[in-house]
Amino acid sequence: MTRLIIPVSLTVRGPVITKSSAIGAFGVDALMAKGLFVHLHTGRIQKQYYVPGTLIKGILREAWQELAAADVAYVNWLEWLGKASPDDSYDRPERGRLRFGDFADWQTIPETIERQRYRIQIDEVRGAAQSGQFQVIESPYAPGQEIHFTGELAVILSSEERDTDLLAALQRGLSWAQALGGTRTAGFGQIVEAVLGQPKRETLPAIASPGTGWRVRMTFKQSVIFSRRRIADNLFESEELIPGAALKGAVAEMMRHEPQQFGDLANELYRVRFTHAFPTARDSDRPSHWPLSLLAFEKDDRTLEFTDVIRCNRPFTRDDVAGAFDIDWKETKEWKDVLKAYGWTKIATELRVRTAIEGERQKARDQALFAWEMLVPHEHEWIAEVDAAGLTDAARRQLEQLLRFGIEPLGKSKAQAEVILGPKKEVALLPAANYVLTLQTPALLIDPSHFLAPDGGIGSASAQLLRREYEEVWRELSGGSLALVNYFQRVSLAGGDYMRQRFRQPDPYRPYLLTDPGSTFLLRPLAGREKEALVRMTAWIEKGLALQLRVRRFYGIDKVPEDELWKFCPYLPENGYGEVTVNQTSHYPEAVECTTTE
Repeated sequence: MTRLIIPVSLTVRGPVITKSSAIGAFGVDALMAKGLFVHLHTGRIQKQYYVPGTLIKGILREAWQELAAADVAYVNWLEWLGKASPDDSYDRPERGRLRFGDFADWQTIPETIERQRYRIQIDEVRGAAQSGQFQVIESPYAPGQEIHFTGELAVILSSEERDTDLLAALQRGLSWAQALGGTRTAGFGQIVEAVLGQPKRETLPAIASPGTGWRVRMTFKQSVIFSRRRIADNLFESEELIPGAALKGAVAEMMRHEPQQFGDLANELYRVRFTHAFPTARDSDRPSHWPLSLLAFEKDDRTLEFTDVIRCNRPFTRDDVAGAFDIDWKETKEWKDVLKAYGWTKIATELRVRTAIEGERQKARDQALFAWEMLVPHEHEWIAEVDAAGLTDAARRQLEQLLRFGIEPLGKSKAQAEVILGPKKEVALLPAANYVLTLQTPALLIDPSHFLAPDGGIGSASAQLLRREYEEVWRELSGGSLALVNYFQRVSLAGGDYMRQRFRQPDPYRPYLLTDPGSTFLLRPLAGREKEALVRMTAWIEKGLALQLRVRRFYGIDKVPEDELWKFCPYLPENGYGEVTVNQTSHYPEAVECTTTE
Protein backbone atom coordinates (compact mmCIF):
# COMPACT_ATOMS: atom_id res chain seq x y z
CA MET A 1 0.00 0.00 0.00
CA THR A 2 1.33 3.41 -1.02
CA ARG A 3 0.19 6.95 -0.38
CA LEU A 4 0.76 8.99 -3.51
CA ILE A 5 1.11 12.75 -2.94
CA ILE A 6 0.89 14.67 -6.20
CA PRO A 7 1.94 18.34 -6.35
CA VAL A 8 -0.17 20.32 -8.80
CA SER A 9 0.26 23.82 -10.17
CA LEU A 10 -2.60 25.62 -11.91
CA THR A 11 -1.83 28.70 -13.92
CA VAL A 12 -4.91 30.91 -14.05
CA ARG A 13 -5.38 34.11 -16.02
CA GLY A 14 -6.92 37.00 -14.09
CA PRO A 15 -9.26 38.29 -13.06
CA VAL A 16 -10.30 35.45 -10.74
CA ILE A 17 -12.50 35.32 -7.66
CA THR A 18 -13.18 32.47 -5.26
CA LYS A 19 -15.58 34.12 -2.90
CA SER A 20 -14.82 34.25 0.81
CA SER A 21 -17.53 33.98 3.46
CA ALA A 22 -15.86 36.71 5.51
CA ILE A 23 -17.33 40.20 5.80
CA GLY A 24 -15.36 42.79 3.86
CA ALA A 25 -15.06 46.55 4.02
CA PHE A 26 -18.17 48.68 3.76
CA GLY A 27 -19.66 48.41 0.28
CA VAL A 28 -17.64 45.37 -0.84
CA ASP A 29 -19.91 42.42 -1.70
CA ALA A 30 -17.40 39.67 -2.56
CA LEU A 31 -13.93 39.06 -1.14
CA MET A 32 -11.22 36.82 -2.52
CA ALA A 33 -10.82 33.83 -0.19
CA LYS A 34 -7.87 34.06 2.21
CA GLY A 35 -6.66 31.32 4.54
CA LEU A 36 -3.76 30.23 6.73
CA PHE A 37 -1.20 27.87 5.19
CA VAL A 38 2.02 26.27 6.35
CA HIS A 39 4.82 27.14 3.93
CA LEU A 40 6.49 23.99 2.58
CA HIS A 41 10.04 25.35 2.88
CA THR A 42 10.03 27.76 5.84
CA GLY A 43 7.35 26.06 7.96
CA ARG A 44 5.87 29.48 8.73
CA ILE A 45 2.12 29.98 8.90
CA GLN A 46 1.06 32.62 6.40
CA LYS A 47 -2.21 34.08 5.17
CA GLN A 48 -2.57 33.64 1.40
CA TYR A 49 -5.21 33.83 -1.29
CA TYR A 50 -6.39 30.35 -2.19
CA VAL A 51 -8.70 28.19 -4.28
CA PRO A 52 -10.56 25.57 -2.17
CA GLY A 53 -9.72 21.93 -2.82
CA THR A 54 -13.45 21.23 -3.14
CA LEU A 55 -13.54 23.60 -6.12
CA ILE A 56 -10.64 21.75 -7.79
CA LYS A 57 -12.51 18.51 -7.22
CA GLY A 58 -15.62 20.00 -8.81
CA ILE A 59 -13.92 21.17 -12.00
CA LEU A 60 -12.14 17.80 -12.29
CA ARG A 61 -15.47 16.01 -12.00
CA GLU A 62 -16.97 18.22 -14.74
CA ALA A 63 -13.97 17.56 -17.00
CA TRP A 64 -14.11 13.79 -16.50
CA GLN A 65 -17.86 13.80 -17.17
CA GLU A 66 -17.28 15.56 -20.49
CA LEU A 67 -14.36 13.29 -21.40
CA ALA A 68 -16.48 10.23 -20.57
CA ALA A 69 -18.64 11.03 -23.61
CA ALA A 70 -15.62 10.21 -25.79
CA ASP A 71 -13.87 7.60 -23.62
CA VAL A 72 -15.87 5.32 -21.33
CA ALA A 73 -12.78 4.77 -19.14
CA TYR A 74 -13.46 8.11 -17.46
CA VAL A 75 -16.69 6.73 -16.03
CA ASN A 76 -14.53 4.55 -13.80
CA TRP A 77 -12.36 7.49 -12.80
CA LEU A 78 -15.45 9.40 -11.69
CA GLU A 79 -15.97 6.74 -9.03
CA TRP A 80 -12.66 7.84 -7.47
CA LEU A 81 -14.34 11.16 -6.61
CA GLY A 82 -17.08 9.50 -4.56
CA LYS A 83 -20.82 9.15 -4.87
CA ALA A 84 -23.51 10.67 -2.69
CA SER A 85 -26.47 8.74 -1.33
CA PRO A 86 -29.66 9.03 -3.38
CA ASP A 87 -32.02 11.80 -2.30
CA ASP A 88 -34.13 10.91 0.76
CA SER A 89 -32.07 7.76 1.22
CA TYR A 90 -29.72 6.54 3.92
CA ASP A 91 -27.88 4.12 1.71
CA ARG A 92 -24.19 4.29 2.48
CA PRO A 93 -22.45 6.90 0.35
CA GLU A 94 -19.24 6.03 -1.46
CA ARG A 95 -16.42 8.21 -0.18
CA GLY A 96 -14.02 9.57 -2.76
CA ARG A 97 -10.53 8.14 -2.81
CA LEU A 98 -8.80 11.27 -4.03
CA ARG A 99 -8.03 13.84 -1.32
CA PHE A 100 -7.81 17.47 -2.46
CA GLY A 101 -5.90 20.10 -0.52
CA ASP A 102 -6.46 23.83 -0.92
CA PHE A 103 -4.41 25.58 -3.63
CA ALA A 104 -2.59 28.70 -2.45
CA ASP A 105 -1.12 31.66 -4.32
CA TRP A 106 2.30 32.16 -2.70
CA GLN A 107 3.34 35.14 -4.87
CA THR A 108 0.68 37.64 -3.79
CA ILE A 109 0.58 39.22 -0.35
CA PRO A 110 -3.12 39.81 0.45
CA GLU A 111 -2.64 42.95 2.55
CA THR A 112 -1.07 44.88 -0.35
CA ILE A 113 -4.05 44.50 -2.71
CA GLU A 114 -6.96 46.93 -2.73
CA ARG A 115 -8.14 46.68 -6.35
CA GLN A 116 -11.89 46.36 -6.98
CA ARG A 117 -14.16 45.48 -9.89
CA TYR A 118 -17.82 46.28 -10.47
CA ARG A 119 -20.65 44.31 -12.05
CA ILE A 120 -24.36 44.82 -12.52
CA GLN A 121 -27.06 42.40 -13.56
CA ILE A 122 -29.02 43.15 -16.75
CA ASP A 123 -32.76 42.56 -16.90
CA GLU A 124 -33.32 39.88 -19.56
CA VAL A 125 -36.62 41.40 -20.76
CA ARG A 126 -35.78 45.13 -20.81
CA GLY A 127 -32.07 44.83 -21.57
CA ALA A 128 -31.42 47.50 -18.95
CA ALA A 129 -29.65 47.47 -15.58
CA GLN A 130 -31.70 45.68 -12.97
CA SER A 131 -32.50 47.65 -9.84
CA GLY A 132 -30.51 46.78 -6.72
CA GLN A 133 -28.15 44.35 -8.48
CA PHE A 134 -24.91 46.33 -8.37
CA GLN A 135 -21.95 44.28 -7.08
CA VAL A 136 -18.51 45.35 -5.83
CA ILE A 137 -15.87 42.59 -6.06
CA GLU A 138 -12.41 42.54 -4.51
CA SER A 139 -10.11 41.90 -7.47
CA PRO A 140 -6.47 41.39 -6.47
CA TYR A 141 -5.52 40.21 -9.98
CA ALA A 142 -5.42 42.37 -13.09
CA PRO A 143 -6.96 41.26 -16.41
CA GLY A 144 -4.47 39.03 -18.22
CA GLN A 145 -2.29 38.53 -15.16
CA GLU A 146 -1.15 34.93 -14.72
CA ILE A 147 -1.45 33.50 -11.21
CA HIS A 148 0.03 30.23 -10.00
CA PHE A 149 -2.08 28.31 -7.50
CA THR A 150 -0.21 25.33 -6.04
CA GLY A 151 -1.52 22.48 -3.95
CA GLU A 152 -1.52 18.73 -3.52
CA LEU A 153 -3.71 15.77 -4.36
CA ALA A 154 -3.30 12.56 -2.39
CA VAL A 155 -4.57 9.01 -2.77
CA ILE A 156 -3.86 5.61 -1.24
CA LEU A 157 -3.10 2.95 -3.85
CA SER A 158 -3.02 -0.79 -3.40
CA SER A 159 -0.01 -2.79 -4.55
CA GLU A 160 -1.94 -3.84 -7.68
CA GLU A 161 -2.91 -0.34 -8.87
CA ARG A 162 -0.75 1.61 -11.33
CA ASP A 163 -0.15 5.26 -10.57
CA THR A 164 0.68 6.02 -14.21
CA ASP A 165 -2.93 5.52 -15.26
CA LEU A 166 -4.17 7.83 -12.52
CA LEU A 167 -1.59 10.52 -13.29
CA ALA A 168 -2.56 10.48 -16.96
CA ALA A 169 -6.27 10.80 -16.12
CA LEU A 170 -5.58 13.68 -13.73
CA GLN A 171 -3.39 15.51 -16.24
CA ARG A 172 -5.98 15.22 -18.98
CA GLY A 173 -8.88 16.17 -16.72
CA LEU A 174 -7.23 19.27 -15.26
CA SER A 175 -5.96 20.30 -18.71
CA TRP A 176 -9.47 19.90 -20.13
CA ALA A 177 -11.01 22.18 -17.49
CA GLN A 178 -11.54 25.68 -18.86
CA ALA A 179 -12.02 27.97 -15.87
CA LEU A 180 -12.55 28.04 -12.13
CA GLY A 181 -14.07 30.26 -9.47
CA GLY A 182 -16.95 32.70 -9.49
CA THR A 183 -18.26 34.42 -12.65
CA ARG A 184 -16.23 32.06 -14.83
CA THR A 185 -18.91 32.22 -17.54
CA ALA A 186 -18.12 35.95 -17.79
CA GLY A 187 -14.42 35.29 -18.44
CA PHE A 188 -13.00 35.12 -14.92
CA GLY A 189 -10.52 32.45 -13.87
CA GLN A 190 -9.42 31.02 -17.22
CA ILE A 191 -7.13 28.00 -16.68
CA VAL A 192 -4.05 28.44 -18.84
CA GLU A 193 -2.02 25.41 -17.77
CA ALA A 194 -2.15 22.50 -15.35
CA VAL A 195 1.16 20.89 -14.35
CA LEU A 196 1.55 17.76 -12.24
CA GLY A 197 4.85 17.58 -10.39
CA GLN A 198 6.88 14.54 -9.44
CA PRO A 199 4.73 12.45 -7.07
CA LYS A 200 5.98 11.64 -3.59
CA ARG A 201 5.44 8.07 -2.44
CA GLU A 202 4.93 7.15 1.20
CA THR A 203 5.02 3.45 2.09
CA LEU A 204 4.12 1.50 5.21
CA PRO A 205 6.89 1.50 7.82
CA ALA A 206 8.48 -1.74 8.97
CA ILE A 207 7.52 -2.76 12.52
CA ALA A 208 9.76 -5.22 14.35
CA SER A 209 8.30 -5.37 17.89
CA PRO A 210 4.77 -3.95 17.98
CA GLY A 211 3.53 -2.26 21.12
CA THR A 212 0.38 -3.09 23.03
CA GLY A 213 -0.84 0.49 23.26
CA TRP A 214 0.11 4.02 22.28
CA ARG A 215 -0.54 7.66 22.97
CA VAL A 216 -1.35 9.12 19.55
CA ARG A 217 -0.61 12.75 18.70
CA MET A 218 -2.22 14.00 15.48
CA THR A 219 -1.73 17.20 13.51
CA PHE A 220 -3.36 18.56 10.36
CA LYS A 221 -2.01 20.85 7.65
CA GLN A 222 -5.31 22.41 6.53
CA SER A 223 -8.72 23.27 7.93
CA VAL A 224 -10.79 20.33 9.14
CA ILE A 225 -14.38 19.63 10.13
CA PHE A 226 -15.66 16.92 12.47
CA SER A 227 -19.42 17.34 12.36
CA ARG A 228 -21.37 17.71 15.54
CA ARG A 229 -25.12 17.34 15.97
CA ARG A 230 -26.77 19.55 13.35
CA ILE A 231 -29.13 22.38 14.24
CA ALA A 232 -29.97 23.14 10.60
CA ASP A 233 -30.10 21.06 7.44
CA ASN A 234 -27.51 23.14 5.58
CA LEU A 235 -25.10 24.14 8.36
CA PHE A 236 -22.35 21.76 9.48
CA GLU A 237 -20.51 22.95 12.59
CA SER A 238 -17.30 21.26 13.63
CA GLU A 239 -16.89 19.43 16.90
CA GLU A 240 -13.50 20.14 18.48
CA LEU A 241 -12.77 16.55 19.47
CA ILE A 242 -12.46 13.51 17.19
CA PRO A 243 -14.55 10.51 18.32
CA GLY A 244 -12.72 7.25 18.78
CA ALA A 245 -15.24 5.68 16.40
CA ALA A 246 -14.07 8.07 13.66
CA LEU A 247 -10.44 7.04 14.19
CA LYS A 248 -11.34 3.36 14.11
CA GLY A 249 -13.49 3.89 11.01
CA ALA A 250 -10.62 5.62 9.22
CA VAL A 251 -8.31 2.71 10.03
CA ALA A 252 -10.93 0.29 8.70
CA GLU A 253 -11.23 2.36 5.52
CA MET A 254 -7.46 2.24 4.99
CA MET A 255 -7.44 -1.55 5.41
CA ARG A 256 -9.89 -1.91 2.52
CA HIS A 257 -7.12 -1.01 0.05
CA GLU A 258 -5.14 -4.15 0.99
CA PRO A 259 -7.63 -6.63 2.53
CA GLN A 260 -5.24 -9.56 2.33
CA GLN A 261 -2.31 -7.69 3.85
CA PHE A 262 -4.41 -6.66 6.88
CA GLY A 263 -6.45 -9.82 7.31
CA ASP A 264 -5.40 -10.41 10.93
CA LEU A 265 -6.31 -6.87 11.96
CA ALA A 266 -9.61 -7.01 10.08
CA ASN A 267 -10.70 -10.01 12.15
CA GLU A 268 -9.64 -8.42 15.45
CA LEU A 269 -10.25 -4.69 14.98
CA TYR A 270 -13.38 -4.78 17.16
CA ARG A 271 -11.12 -5.54 20.15
CA VAL A 272 -9.07 -2.34 19.76
CA ARG A 273 -10.06 0.60 21.93
CA PHE A 274 -9.63 4.10 20.49
CA THR A 275 -10.33 6.92 22.92
CA HIS A 276 -11.65 10.24 21.70
CA ALA A 277 -8.91 12.58 20.49
CA PHE A 278 -8.96 15.77 22.58
CA PRO A 279 -7.46 18.98 21.12
CA THR A 280 -4.72 20.89 22.89
CA ALA A 281 -1.91 23.32 22.17
CA ARG A 282 1.17 21.82 20.50
CA ASP A 283 3.41 19.83 22.87
CA SER A 284 0.89 20.02 25.73
CA ASP A 285 -0.73 17.24 27.71
CA ARG A 286 -4.14 15.78 26.93
CA PRO A 287 -6.99 17.85 28.43
CA SER A 288 -9.54 16.40 30.83
CA HIS A 289 -13.21 17.17 31.45
CA TRP A 290 -14.12 19.26 34.46
CA PRO A 291 -16.54 17.69 36.96
CA LEU A 292 -20.15 18.84 36.99
CA SER A 293 -19.78 19.19 40.75
CA LEU A 294 -17.85 22.46 40.33
CA LEU A 295 -19.51 25.52 41.85
CA ALA A 296 -18.43 29.05 40.88
CA PHE A 297 -18.70 31.96 43.31
CA GLU A 298 -18.15 35.62 42.42
CA LYS A 299 -16.21 37.53 45.07
CA ASP A 300 -16.55 41.20 45.96
CA ASP A 301 -13.57 42.23 43.84
CA ARG A 302 -15.19 40.60 40.79
CA THR A 303 -12.79 37.68 40.85
CA LEU A 304 -14.02 34.10 40.71
CA GLU A 305 -13.61 31.28 43.16
CA PHE A 306 -14.41 27.62 42.38
CA THR A 307 -15.27 24.82 44.79
CA ASP A 308 -15.82 21.12 44.11
CA VAL A 309 -18.83 19.95 46.12
CA ILE A 310 -18.85 16.23 45.21
CA ARG A 311 -18.37 15.28 48.86
CA CYS A 312 -21.21 17.47 50.11
CA ASN A 313 -24.40 15.81 51.30
CA ARG A 314 -26.36 19.07 51.51
CA PRO A 315 -26.73 22.30 49.46
CA PHE A 316 -23.55 24.36 49.69
CA THR A 317 -23.47 28.16 49.94
CA ARG A 318 -20.84 30.76 50.71
CA ASP A 319 -21.83 33.81 52.73
CA ASP A 320 -25.44 32.73 52.14
CA VAL A 321 -24.93 33.05 48.37
CA ALA A 322 -25.60 30.08 46.10
CA GLY A 323 -22.92 29.24 43.56
CA ALA A 324 -23.41 28.59 39.85
CA PHE A 325 -22.95 25.24 38.11
CA ASP A 326 -21.56 25.13 34.57
CA ILE A 327 -24.99 25.39 32.96
CA ASP A 328 -25.08 29.02 34.17
CA TRP A 329 -21.47 30.00 33.53
CA LYS A 330 -20.50 32.91 31.28
CA GLU A 331 -18.00 32.44 28.48
CA THR A 332 -15.83 35.44 29.33
CA LYS A 333 -15.60 34.61 33.02
CA GLU A 334 -16.16 31.14 34.46
CA TRP A 335 -15.67 29.20 31.25
CA LYS A 336 -12.40 30.93 30.42
CA ASP A 337 -10.95 30.06 33.82
CA VAL A 338 -12.10 26.42 33.92
CA LEU A 339 -11.17 25.56 30.32
CA LYS A 340 -7.66 26.87 30.89
CA ALA A 341 -7.31 24.95 34.15
CA TYR A 342 -8.28 21.64 32.53
CA GLY A 343 -6.06 22.10 29.47
CA TRP A 344 -8.58 23.17 26.79
CA THR A 345 -7.57 25.86 24.31
CA LYS A 346 -9.62 27.95 21.91
CA ILE A 347 -9.45 26.79 18.29
CA ALA A 348 -10.08 29.40 15.60
CA THR A 349 -12.79 28.64 13.05
CA GLU A 350 -13.58 29.72 9.53
CA LEU A 351 -16.89 29.57 7.68
CA ARG A 352 -16.94 28.17 4.15
CA VAL A 353 -20.16 28.47 2.20
CA ARG A 354 -20.53 25.98 -0.64
CA THR A 355 -23.08 25.01 -3.23
CA ALA A 356 -23.52 22.19 -5.71
CA ILE A 357 -22.90 23.15 -9.34
CA GLU A 358 -24.82 21.87 -12.33
CA GLY A 359 -22.06 21.03 -14.79
CA GLU A 360 -24.28 21.23 -17.85
CA ARG A 361 -25.32 24.82 -17.14
CA GLN A 362 -22.24 25.80 -15.10
CA LYS A 363 -24.34 27.54 -12.49
CA ALA A 364 -25.37 26.90 -8.91
CA ARG A 365 -27.97 24.21 -8.35
CA ASP A 366 -31.20 25.43 -6.76
CA GLN A 367 -31.56 24.86 -3.02
CA ALA A 368 -28.10 23.27 -2.74
CA LEU A 369 -26.37 25.92 -0.60
CA PHE A 370 -24.67 24.73 2.59
CA ALA A 371 -21.96 25.92 4.95
CA TRP A 372 -19.07 24.34 6.84
CA GLU A 373 -17.77 25.89 10.06
CA MET A 374 -14.23 24.48 9.99
CA LEU A 375 -11.42 24.38 12.53
CA VAL A 376 -8.11 26.10 11.76
CA PRO A 377 -5.74 23.51 13.28
CA HIS A 378 -2.22 24.86 12.77
CA GLU A 379 -1.43 25.68 16.42
CA HIS A 380 -3.03 22.55 17.83
CA GLU A 381 -2.72 18.79 18.02
CA TRP A 382 -5.18 16.07 18.94
CA ILE A 383 -4.28 13.40 21.51
CA ALA A 384 -5.90 9.98 21.81
CA GLU A 385 -4.93 6.63 23.26
CA VAL A 386 -5.09 3.26 21.55
CA ASP A 387 -5.26 -0.01 23.49
CA ALA A 388 -4.27 -3.06 21.42
CA ALA A 389 -3.46 -5.45 24.27
CA GLY A 390 -6.16 -7.89 23.16
CA LEU A 391 -4.70 -8.40 19.68
CA THR A 392 -2.35 -11.03 18.37
CA ASP A 393 1.20 -9.95 17.52
CA ALA A 394 0.42 -9.99 13.78
CA ALA A 395 -2.66 -7.78 14.20
CA ARG A 396 -0.79 -5.33 16.48
CA ARG A 397 2.01 -5.05 13.92
CA GLN A 398 -0.50 -4.25 11.18
CA LEU A 399 -2.27 -1.68 13.36
CA GLU A 400 0.97 0.08 14.28
CA GLN A 401 1.93 0.20 10.61
CA LEU A 402 -1.31 1.98 9.72
CA LEU A 403 -1.07 4.41 12.63
CA ARG A 404 2.51 5.43 11.79
CA PHE A 405 1.51 5.71 8.13
CA GLY A 406 -0.97 8.48 9.04
CA ILE A 407 -4.73 8.20 9.61
CA GLU A 408 -7.20 9.14 6.88
CA PRO A 409 -9.89 9.99 5.85
CA LEU A 410 -11.13 11.98 8.87
CA GLY A 411 -14.14 14.26 8.99
CA LYS A 412 -16.14 15.74 6.17
CA SER A 413 -13.00 17.15 4.56
CA LYS A 414 -11.43 13.63 4.48
CA ALA A 415 -8.32 15.02 6.14
CA GLN A 416 -5.12 13.10 6.81
CA ALA A 417 -3.72 13.22 10.34
CA GLU A 418 0.05 13.13 10.63
CA VAL A 419 0.73 10.83 13.57
CA ILE A 420 3.42 10.58 16.24
CA LEU A 421 3.19 7.53 18.51
CA GLY A 422 4.37 7.56 22.10
CA PRO A 423 4.01 5.24 25.09
CA LYS A 424 0.50 4.79 26.45
CA LYS A 425 -0.09 6.53 29.75
CA GLU A 426 0.21 4.06 32.60
CA VAL A 427 -2.53 3.66 35.20
CA ALA A 428 -1.36 4.27 38.76
CA LEU A 429 -4.43 4.22 41.01
CA LEU A 430 -3.76 4.00 44.74
CA PRO A 431 -6.14 2.48 47.29
CA ALA A 432 -8.43 5.04 48.90
CA ALA A 433 -11.35 5.22 51.30
CA ASN A 434 -13.49 6.44 48.41
CA TYR A 435 -13.08 7.32 44.75
CA VAL A 436 -14.26 10.23 42.61
CA LEU A 437 -15.03 8.99 39.10
CA THR A 438 -15.56 11.57 36.33
CA LEU A 439 -16.85 10.73 32.86
CA GLN A 440 -14.65 12.12 30.08
CA THR A 441 -16.94 11.05 27.22
CA PRO A 442 -20.66 10.15 26.96
CA ALA A 443 -21.68 6.73 28.25
CA LEU A 444 -24.70 4.44 28.02
CA LEU A 445 -25.18 3.83 31.75
CA ILE A 446 -28.80 3.86 32.83
CA ASP A 447 -31.76 1.79 31.69
CA PRO A 448 -33.85 4.25 29.64
CA SER A 449 -37.15 2.39 30.18
CA HIS A 450 -37.67 4.28 33.46
CA PHE A 451 -37.03 7.72 32.02
CA LEU A 452 -38.25 7.91 28.40
CA ALA A 453 -41.72 9.25 27.76
CA PRO A 454 -43.99 7.48 25.24
CA ASP A 455 -43.25 10.13 22.61
CA GLY A 456 -39.51 9.44 22.81
CA GLY A 457 -38.64 12.47 24.94
CA ILE A 458 -37.28 12.44 28.49
CA GLY A 459 -40.12 11.82 30.90
CA SER A 460 -40.43 12.99 34.48
CA ALA A 461 -38.54 10.99 37.09
CA SER A 462 -38.08 11.57 40.79
CA ALA A 463 -34.69 12.17 42.37
CA GLN A 464 -35.15 8.97 44.38
CA LEU A 465 -35.76 6.92 41.22
CA LEU A 466 -32.69 8.39 39.52
CA ARG A 467 -30.52 7.70 42.53
CA ARG A 468 -31.73 4.10 42.75
CA GLU A 469 -30.93 3.68 39.07
CA TYR A 470 -27.35 4.91 39.46
CA GLU A 471 -26.92 2.82 42.62
CA GLU A 472 -27.86 -0.23 40.54
CA VAL A 473 -25.52 0.88 37.73
CA TRP A 474 -22.44 0.94 39.96
CA ARG A 475 -23.48 -2.19 41.83
CA GLU A 476 -23.69 -4.12 38.55
CA LEU A 477 -20.58 -2.62 36.96
CA SER A 478 -18.45 -3.22 40.08
CA GLY A 479 -19.76 -6.71 40.79
CA GLY A 480 -21.14 -5.45 44.09
CA SER A 481 -17.80 -4.11 45.36
CA LEU A 482 -18.69 -0.38 45.24
CA ALA A 483 -21.56 1.70 46.60
CA LEU A 484 -22.72 5.10 45.37
CA VAL A 485 -22.33 7.91 47.92
CA ASN A 486 -23.03 11.06 45.91
CA TYR A 487 -23.25 12.17 42.29
CA PHE A 488 -23.74 15.08 39.89
CA GLN A 489 -24.98 14.02 36.45
CA ARG A 490 -26.58 15.23 33.25
CA VAL A 491 -28.14 13.18 30.45
CA SER A 492 -28.79 13.83 26.77
CA LEU A 493 -30.76 12.10 24.06
CA ALA A 494 -28.96 11.00 20.90
CA GLY A 495 -30.53 9.50 17.82
CA GLY A 496 -32.73 10.80 15.06
CA ASP A 497 -33.71 9.41 11.70
CA TYR A 498 -30.16 8.88 10.47
CA MET A 499 -29.15 6.88 13.57
CA ARG A 500 -32.33 4.82 13.34
CA GLN A 501 -31.78 3.96 9.69
CA ARG A 502 -28.13 3.04 10.17
CA PHE A 503 -28.28 1.13 13.48
CA ARG A 504 -31.88 0.38 14.48
CA GLN A 505 -33.52 -0.84 11.27
CA PRO A 506 -35.92 -2.69 11.29
CA ASP A 507 -36.30 -2.54 15.10
CA PRO A 508 -38.59 0.02 16.74
CA TYR A 509 -36.95 3.41 17.19
CA ARG A 510 -35.40 3.96 20.61
CA PRO A 511 -33.14 6.97 21.15
CA TYR A 512 -29.94 6.59 23.13
CA LEU A 513 -29.98 8.07 26.64
CA LEU A 514 -26.39 9.13 27.31
CA THR A 515 -24.86 10.26 30.58
CA ASP A 516 -22.86 13.36 29.67
CA PRO A 517 -19.14 14.05 30.08
CA GLY A 518 -18.32 15.66 33.40
CA SER A 519 -20.87 13.57 35.28
CA THR A 520 -19.17 12.79 38.59
CA PHE A 521 -19.75 9.97 41.06
CA LEU A 522 -18.41 9.49 44.58
CA LEU A 523 -18.02 5.74 45.15
CA ARG A 524 -17.08 3.86 48.33
CA PRO A 525 -15.62 0.32 48.44
CA LEU A 526 -17.60 -2.08 50.58
CA ALA A 527 -15.90 -3.55 53.63
CA GLY A 528 -13.73 -6.55 52.78
CA ARG A 529 -13.91 -5.88 49.01
CA GLU A 530 -11.42 -3.02 48.72
CA LYS A 531 -8.98 -4.96 46.50
CA GLU A 532 -11.73 -5.98 44.08
CA ALA A 533 -12.96 -2.38 43.91
CA LEU A 534 -9.45 -1.16 43.08
CA VAL A 535 -9.13 -3.77 40.31
CA ARG A 536 -12.48 -2.72 38.84
CA MET A 537 -11.55 0.95 38.92
CA THR A 538 -8.23 0.28 37.20
CA ALA A 539 -9.98 -1.74 34.49
CA TRP A 540 -12.46 1.10 33.86
CA ILE A 541 -9.59 3.55 33.37
CA GLU A 542 -7.87 1.19 30.93
CA LYS A 543 -10.91 -0.15 29.05
CA GLY A 544 -13.81 2.24 29.65
CA LEU A 545 -17.22 1.40 31.09
CA ALA A 546 -18.85 -1.67 29.55
CA LEU A 547 -22.53 -1.75 28.60
CA GLN A 548 -24.69 -3.28 31.28
CA LEU A 549 -26.92 -6.22 30.47
CA ARG A 550 -30.05 -4.18 31.29
CA VAL A 551 -29.05 -1.45 28.85
CA ARG A 552 -28.23 -3.96 26.12
CA ARG A 553 -31.55 -5.68 26.70
CA PHE A 554 -33.47 -2.39 26.33
CA TYR A 555 -31.89 -1.79 22.91
CA GLY A 556 -32.37 -5.41 21.83
CA ILE A 557 -28.65 -6.19 21.56
CA ASP A 558 -28.25 -8.46 24.59
CA LYS A 559 -27.83 -11.55 22.39
CA VAL A 560 -25.56 -9.93 19.79
CA PRO A 561 -22.03 -11.46 19.74
CA GLU A 562 -19.24 -9.18 20.98
CA ASP A 563 -17.52 -9.12 17.60
CA GLU A 564 -20.70 -7.80 15.93
CA LEU A 565 -21.90 -5.36 18.59
CA TRP A 566 -20.44 -2.39 16.71
CA LYS A 567 -22.93 -2.98 13.88
CA PHE A 568 -25.89 -2.28 16.18
CA CYS A 569 -24.66 0.33 18.68
CA PRO A 570 -22.11 3.15 18.13
CA TYR A 571 -21.67 4.06 21.83
CA LEU A 572 -19.24 1.34 22.83
CA PRO A 573 -16.17 1.67 25.08
CA GLU A 574 -14.05 0.40 22.16
CA ASN A 575 -15.17 3.52 20.24
CA GLY A 576 -14.05 5.89 22.97
CA TYR A 577 -17.31 6.15 24.91
CA GLY A 578 -17.47 5.62 28.66
CA GLU A 579 -13.93 6.93 29.25
CA VAL A 580 -13.34 7.83 32.89
CA THR A 581 -10.79 9.35 35.20
CA VAL A 582 -10.62 8.34 38.85
CA ASN A 583 -9.37 10.72 41.54
CA GLN A 584 -8.01 12.97 38.80
CA THR A 585 -5.87 15.93 39.80
CA SER A 586 -8.15 18.57 41.30
CA HIS A 587 -7.60 22.09 39.97
CA TYR A 588 -9.87 23.60 42.61
CA PRO A 589 -10.31 22.90 46.33
CA GLU A 590 -13.05 20.64 47.60
CA ALA A 591 -15.65 21.97 50.00
CA VAL A 592 -14.62 20.76 53.46
CA GLU A 593 -17.47 22.32 55.43
CA CYS A 594 -19.81 19.49 54.47
CA THR A 595 -17.47 16.60 53.70
CA THR A 596 -18.96 13.16 54.21
CA THR A 597 -17.98 9.58 53.43
CA GLU A 598 -21.30 8.06 54.42
